[in-house]
Amino acid sequence: MSQERMPEQVMQALLDLLAEMPDYRVGQALAIAAARTTGYSDPFNVEDEALFKTLQQMTTEARDRKRARAPIEDSLEAYLAAKHEGSLSEWLQGLSRWGHRPLVLAAFAVAEPCLGIWEHGVPEDRDWQFHFARASEPDAAMKALRRWLRDPRTPLVPHMDTLRERMRSAELTEDETGGGAGLIRERQRCVAAGRAIVLALEAAVWTPEQATHDIPDEAERQAVKTAGPFLEALGAARAFLSSVPESTEDTVWEHVRRVLLHP
Repeated sequence: MSQERMPEQVMQALLDLLAEMPDYRVGQALAIAAARTTGYSDPFNVEDEALFKTLQQMTTEARDRKRARAPIEDSLEAYLAAKHEGSLSEWLQGLSRWGHRPLVLAAFAVAEPCLGIWEHGVPEDRDWQFHFARASEPDAAMKALRRWLRDPRTPLVPHMDTLRERMRSAELTEDETGGGAGLIRERQRCVAAGRAIVLALEAAVWTPEQATHDIPDEAERQAVKTAGPFLEALGAARAFLSSVPESTEDTVWEHVRRVLLHP
């Protein structure tokens, strides 16, 4: 290797390192390499060849660390494929490391089957069917959410507000219109289904500013921002479990994995 080409090789080695360690700044990477070579963090007092070899070694080490890292840390796809022994809550919270959208998709995944439960309603209760099962708000809200997933400029708040009004009325009605324990349970299932849809929309419209505007403690504010709409996604999952009594946490995982792998 000629002395004339050495600076170019050093630059390429530096770029290779920064590709593996994007959190490093140029000066930081050079200073660390210099310190490893001479004990001092001044790259101008290091021979080009020595600096080149140290940068190469640091790049190799960074790649080795990535290969050794558990698959769960590498990608969302690996996280979804990995067996998870913890609770549903912990698993959903883990999705927050990939940002807002995976949590919205998780909430959507459990809200989608809930629409059919709401629309089926309680056939034995004609008043319920007329006022709630045939109501247009849940279907309109889910259609808007599907559009939002393709184009986040789609307005959701009007759908969310009208659906909340319908849900408040349903919640007041579910156990006050008689009909015995069986009918009450069926109405409660429908209310849970509607709640899952509302929470899916709330996950979509979630913003860090709105979520933290009344939290004075900075550490708590940062924790809420990092978690994203985790609570909305978890609430939607729990509403799904209430709406489909025969379902389990594994059922939720299956729905969420399916939607996140093929959004």
